[in-house]
Amino acid sequence: MSQRKMGAVLSYLNIIAKNLVTFLYTPFLLRFVGQANYGLFQMTNSVMVSLSLLSMGFSSAYVKFYITYKTKNEYDQLRKLNALYLILFGCISVIALIIGTILVLNTGAIFGRSLNTSEIQLTKYLMTIMVLDVAITFISSVFDSNITVNEQFIFQQSRQLMQTFLVPMICIPLVFMGVGVLSIEITQISVTTLFLILNISYCLRKLNMHFDFTNIDFSLLKSLGMFSFFIFLNQIVDLVNNNIPNFILGIFQGAKMVATFAIAIQVKNMFFMLSTSLSNIFVPQVNRLVNLDKGTDVLTNLMIKVGRIQMALLFFVLGGFIVVGKFFVQLWAGKENIEAYYLVIIMVLPSIIPLCQNVGIEIQKAMNKHVFRSIVYVIFAIINILITIIGSIHFGLIGASMGYVVAIVFANGILMNWYYYKKIQLNIKRYWIQTVKIIIPFFVSISLFLFLQLRWNVDSMGKFVLFGIGYSVTYVLVYVRFVMNKYEKDVLSRFTRSRF
Repeated sequence: MSQRKMGAVLSYLNIIAKNLVTFLYTPFLLRFVGQANYGLFQMTNSVMVSLSLLSMGFSSAYVKFYITYKTKNEYDQLRKLNALYLILFGCISVIALIIGTILVLNTGAIFGRSLNTSEIQLTKYLMTIMVLDVAITFISSVFDSNITVNEQFIFQQSRQLMQTFLVPMICIPLVFMGVGVLSIEITQISVTTLFLILNISYCLRKLNMHFDFTNIDFSLLKSLGMFSFFIFLNQIVDLVNNNIPNFILGIFQGAKMVATFAIAIQVKNMFFMLSTSLSNIFVPQVNRLVNLDKGTDVLTNLMIKVGRIQMALLFFVLGGFIVVGKFFVQLWAGKENIEAYYLVIIMVLPSIIPLCQNVGIEIQKAMNKHVFRSIVYVIFAIINILITIIGSIHFGLIGASMGYVVAIVFANGILMNWYYYKKIQLNIKRYWIQTVKIIIPFFVSISLFLFLQLRWNVDSMGKFVLFGIGYSVTYVLVYVRFVMNKYEKDVLSRFTRSRF
């Protein structure tokens, strides 16, 4: 099996493994390190993740310039590029250490409003280890990029799969030994260091990665910066959407609310993985269609075809979560985190709009018309922060999610659809006429089973399974009978024949 095919298989195994480990590992941590301490970890992790912005998208630029030089057989330039990147990320690593040290020294000033003395001290320890972990990660990213550009997907995905299982295998014994929440970060920095060594060894021995530190062309940094800038803007948006609410909640409400919000984010991220795992398959096809100038009608058809499947899958999972998710959250994370159930619904429901239009993002990139998107996202990231601060102070957890909802609805939903219609020339009206029908099985199924819960509440494993199966059968039957089009029926027919 080729690197790409085997890498794809391992990639899907990674998605399954990460979700499986998350659903088993998180309740263990909540129980044995405590709700408050787990919240402290998530809060400090949100702060440290912000240091990842220092990379400014340079890793993506490495791939572009590496391929350019390799295509032209300019191997001298490749060695200089490797050296330049090692110096660049070495400097970024030092900057991260300096900024991280400043944050550690000012922990009391940042979190003193909501944390007591012992919690502030524990936060300092956590942040210190995390700063070192981030610094090591920057150095490792040089070799990660080299592995990616050489399409060593089997090694890359196997390593990630190993890391997924290695973290809980090391952490759990440390927790039982009484190390507490520090076990999480001690484990993480140990695994990060181990895989840095593995990456270096693999690149030097297997990929013959060489460095030339003489006559380095530092003017190349300008080209790298121009290419990386809008990727950097998107990284800012991702950081704000996924980490800033935890940080803000930690300042104004305390660690316990951070833990609940972090649980909701973990479930929300599962929906994003379900969406991107499908759209990523169509990235090459999108680029070919754009380069061959096939026209926007063809691109619209592709966007509709993929969007309908994504929407059907996302609404199916979200509907199932609405029907039985409250019992699942109580079973998984405890009754004290029941608000995570409502947070997931509030954040995921508007997110389905952009999640079923991921192909549109790839069309923008292929046409080199993604600048508008980056600028709009940054503006709404700022709006997100302001609304999150106000919402956290006055309304707690639900208020903290409102900034995200506003940003998704207006930036990802309204403005992006306007841009697709006006500037990309996609037939968005036809897109929504074809895809909005997917809402039918969603509303029919959840309405029926929420009505049944007025009489039979889902409060046991038996009812959880029964309602889950009943919902799934109802959704599929309504979808197949009233919504499924010819293309989707053909796909289902081919899949069924191949299985049976």
